[in-house]
Amino acid sequence: MISIMKLSRMASVAATCLLVFSAGTAIADDEEGEDNEVHFYSPQFPNYQYPNAYNNYLQPVVTAIDYHTRVIYLFNYENDQLIIIDPTSIAGWPGDLPLQHTGVLSGADVIYITTDNTELDPAYVIALRVDGIDWDAGTASLSVESVLAADSPNTPAELPFVEQVNDVQGVPNWLLAGSTQVHGFSLLPFTKYAYMAEWTNDRIRVVDLNTNDFASVDPISISGYTEQTHGITFNKSGSIGLGTGYFFDNSVIDVYEPNRETGDLQVVGQIQLGNERRHAAFTHYVYWLDERFALTASMQFDKTSLTPSNTRKIIPPSVWLLDTAEGTATKIIKHTKRKNGRGVFRSPSDLAVVNGKLYLAEEDTIDPTFGEDGYISVWDITDRYKPRFIKRLKPGRDLPEGYTVAHTISPTPDNRHLIIGSWVSGYVIKLDTHTDTVTKVWGPADGLVSPHGIFAAGGDR
Repeated sequence: MISIMKLSRMASVAATCLLVFSAGTAIADDEEGEDNEVHFYSPQFPNYQYPNAYNNYLQPVVTAIDYHTRVIYLFNYENDQLIIIDPTSIAGWPGDLPLQHTGVLSGADVIYITTDNTELDPAYVIALRVDGIDWDAGTASLSVESVLAADSPNTPAELPFVEQVNDVQGVPNWLLAGSTQVHGFSLLPFTKYAYMAEWTNDRIRVVDLNTNDFASVDPISISGYTEQTHGITFNKSGSIGLGTGYFFDNSVIDVYEPNRETGDLQVVGQIQLGNERRHAAFTHYVYWLDERFALTASMQFDKTSLTPSNTRKIIPPSVWLLDTAEGTATKIIKHTKRKNGRGVFRSPSDLAVVNGKLYLAEEDTIDPTFGEDGYISVWDITDRYKPRFIKRLKPGRDLPEGYTVAHTISPTPDNRHLIIGSWVSGYVIKLDTHTDTVTKVWGPADGLVSPHGIFAAGGDR
């Protein structure tokens, strides 16, 4: 193991939850003339929904962008509605930009958009204030709150040089970015901070949500840790954060302890997926099971020119249980070479656990082929050390005909649905986690081309 230190410090939950709804509160009346009988007082809460209001109430909004058309998508997962917004029509929008990721606060009152660097523009983090949405009319009123430049125009990427060395592991051009890209929007729970990663180099960006400006600790750059990070994902108390290594031959998960006052990140250690001779590599996301344990999934199939000379084998796509107290990783789902096999078939780019089940978005993007298919596998994870295969959703049967590259999973806050995007085939689907069936499809017929960067209001990433 390459772990720098054992991960033993686990901060306690530093916040309490407010009581929002109550069936009734018992009150003993001791005033003179009363016989101390117990009355029940029922607080008066609004009995209507807020589909177009933006306040502290959770909104059924999922955001995304389109790589190709450069528009912003708003999905209503309760009413299955869609709004498409041309950001260049928003006053103060800085130009025709290549969009990357999104984030949205739980009340859907602010939406965040990240962009790529170009010859004319820096990479941006843009905060949009939501003044109103009319789902039936298909319109939204947005205004620019802030435009934060992450660098200067024409800033090159700082990705390691890599080449293909066998017929098993490809090195696709889409991964060899030429300039800065800002990825992986996430929230540090119970604080005012949001985090993003300049995946193309070694900088973590921190935004103060109160001011919509970069925090005083921004940017964070830690040699040996923040390179090729896709984002930092925190446990529910916000005491520990995990960063993935989203590039070839990166076989470690970086572990941080956040400073809740300043937003700074302190290195705690690294968890290796395997050992120096046999390890898994290339992780996109993590999903927390509780305060201590999380899951991640590796995408790489075989060696590249970056593989260390003492590495005998790259463990093919698999799922790993991370113990952040012990600093260990345990492989819990192995690879399979068959689409009906009881293992990971394609590279798992994202994962989520809801209702006792693990869902894997399996994509065909980094082997020698590209975008031929895409699957969503479902696992019973009652025993987290021994997940049990349930089913694999397939294109043309459970998924739309021509569906490829299941890329990002964003659970709705009630865990009833998963919103899953495919930037290659142009689909966003809503999956019912009670029945494990697709109940809504948005796709090319609705104007989608390359949806990416999905984020559900009420989520942390």
